[in-house]
Amino acid sequence: MGLWDRLRGVGPGGYHDRAARRLERDGDLSGAVEAYLEGGLGDEAARVLMLRGDAESSLERRMAFFEKAAEAAQSKELARKAKARKARLFYDLVKQKGNATTSELIHAANELEAAGEFLAAAEAFATVGDAEGEIRALTGAGAIDRLEDRLQRDAAVTRLDQERTLALRRMQDLDRAAERRAALKVAAEMGDREERLVDLAREIRQRLVRGPLCTLTVDGRGCTLALGDEVTLGRGDATIVLGSRALSRIHLVLRRNAEGEPFVEDAGTRNGTFLHGAKLAGPIPVGGGIELKLGGEIACALAPLDEGIGIKVGGATYLAPLGAFRAGPFRLTLEGKGGDDASFVVLESEMERPAYRGQLALARRVELCFGDAIASERGGEAALIVGQTSPS
Repeated sequence: MGLWDRLRGVGPGGYHDRAARRLERDGDLSGAVEAYLEGGLGDEAARVLMLRGDAESSLERRMAFFEKAAEAAQSKELARKAKARKARLFYDLVKQKGNATTSELIHAANELEAAGEFLAAAEAFATVGDAEGEIRALTGAGAIDRLEDRLQRDAAVTRLDQERTLALRRMQDLDRAAERRAALKVAAEMGDREERLVDLAREIRQRLVRGPLCTLTVDGRGCTLALGDEVTLGRGDATIVLGSRALSRIHLVLRRNAEGEPFVEDAGTRNGTFLHGAKLAGPIPVGGGIELKLGGEIACALAPLDEGIGIKVGGATYLAPLGAFRAGPFRLTLEGKGGDDASFVVLESEMERPAYRGQLALARRVELCFGDAIASERGGEAALIVGQTSPS
């Protein structure tokens, strides 16, 4: 320290230093800080400012004192400590908010890293999902074990992301190829860990035709199929549901006998089924066509067609193949009882004459969804279009 500094009372032992220490002993910490600064004793001023910060109950005021201490400090290490205390307080304040924004957390992480608080910075970076920042902070802290664990988790996440992406592409490809059961199996195998897979599986389930009713356009002609080896009519739990209290839940049953001939019979109902005014006592053949009264009220006409049995009832017309429905080279069958998640309307094609969706050749057995347009030639006109299930 030179003569001029001694004359000005600057530096250790000068009158500013003595005055500051006297003020500090008397409890005038604010005055002591000013005196230390006037005496060129920045580190002493920083020390007192940090003491004042420690005594504060308000996090905001504590941070302000530590920030001033960092500005006043002449020693780089002391300035770093003050900045670190302020950065930690800011991070604690942000966490206490509970609804901290990403930008606030990133700012806290950057301040912690700049102050050398690498482990806390790594935690903050991890909170916002900044893997690069977390790895950089762990490297700065020399936390080898945690760094290796983080890198291993990164590798595992990368593998999982790749698996999920591949699974999504696989599901999309299977859906385009109308192999919906296989697509849903992919989603089930991945579990509920990937929202995109869950969403696609939900969409496929919503589009799947579950039967037993299925509306089609075949070679430009619309029809509503009543699928299944057995077709029932009734007020509930039936293939064709009719809203009449005169009917039982299962009222009429239509099926083929051992010789393949279509027969119809009343299901043992209270109100019965009538033919020409006579109540049916057992199964009768459809033959060339019959007209029935269900429950004595509902008219029901059955007529043989090339594709099965035509049913006119309740103002709507249905076609009951009573087995597989043939549409050109294709066969449609119902797997399951219909109407539930375990049921599918399946399209079958021959190896020599595959089915196509646009340019894509389909497997020999696929599950139909609403809106599917099936052609017998690659890129050809649709021979079969799947519509809604409401009869017309």
